Amino acid sequence: MVITAALAAIVIQAADPSRAHWHMGQLTGFERQRPSKIGFVVDAAAEAGLASGSPLLNIETLSKGVVRSSSVLDVRAPPEVVWSLLLDFPTYPKRVHGISSCEVYDKHWTIGGAQVIGATYEARVGTFKLQYFLEHVYEPLRSTMTWTLDYSRNSDLVDNVGYWHVESKGDGCSRVFYATDTVLPPWIPAPVKMAFIKVAMRRATATLEPACLEVMAAQARKKPQVHFASSIHNRFGKAATQNLRKLWHRPREPAQARVIEVCNTGASKRGM
Repeated sequence: MVITAALAAIVIQAADPSRAHWHMGQLTGFERQRPSKIGFVVDAAAEAGLASGSPLLNIETLSKGVVRSSSVLDVRAPPEVVWSLLLDFPTYPKRVHGISSCEVYDKHWTIGGAQVIGATYEARVGTFKLQYFLEHVYEPLRSTMTWTLDYSRNSDLVDNVGYWHVESKGDGCSRVFYATDTVLPPWIPAPVKMAFIKVAMRRATATLEPACLEVMAAQARKKPQVHFASSIHNRFGKAATQNLRKLWHRPREPAQARVIEVCNTGASKRGM
């Protein structure tokens, strides 16, 4: 199939938030269950790969144009940091290659304790622009989020469903599971479709850990750093601080004696 430059430059404006999607769901959505319940298997070989820093990636083409992609990766950040990024939809364009815009249009909690987030995505792959509307459901107690198209709005995607799950590995690390089934519009050439799927995979792999590390570094910079000598000065006065510095250079004595000497010096200077 030959695509002329003029045809490739066409942007088809099919997406429309004012009218419903042309179907109410062709794909079966993921359940908000543990990864093993929805088909993830991490065997000994997979564990070895993850331990070496290599994420598990899989892309397969199913029937009726469905492309399934999934990944498992270990991230050097606790689950709360990972979720802070996954739920920060407006920042997706800064972190996810191919996503040019992501704006939240609805956010509310259900009586069952789940948060529902509706977001408008704009993605560009080559010369093709896609706009689509996703409804995410995040359950904090299950540490899981799933999504489908928001079928009350018409998207350029034929259909899309997905799954995130984050679990603690201990030592401040997390294991992240990601899966999505996608049916792209027929007017996009097959090679471009696969490129779009790879963009989604990048969101689940390469960009996540660096972004988490940046968040943790920013949090560390914001924490107040209280110097021990400064705290002694503020509580017991200048003389106590000077005495403390002298004690640092003396031979070791019982810790209790040194603390008493520092505090007594400050107290005597202040008339305590």
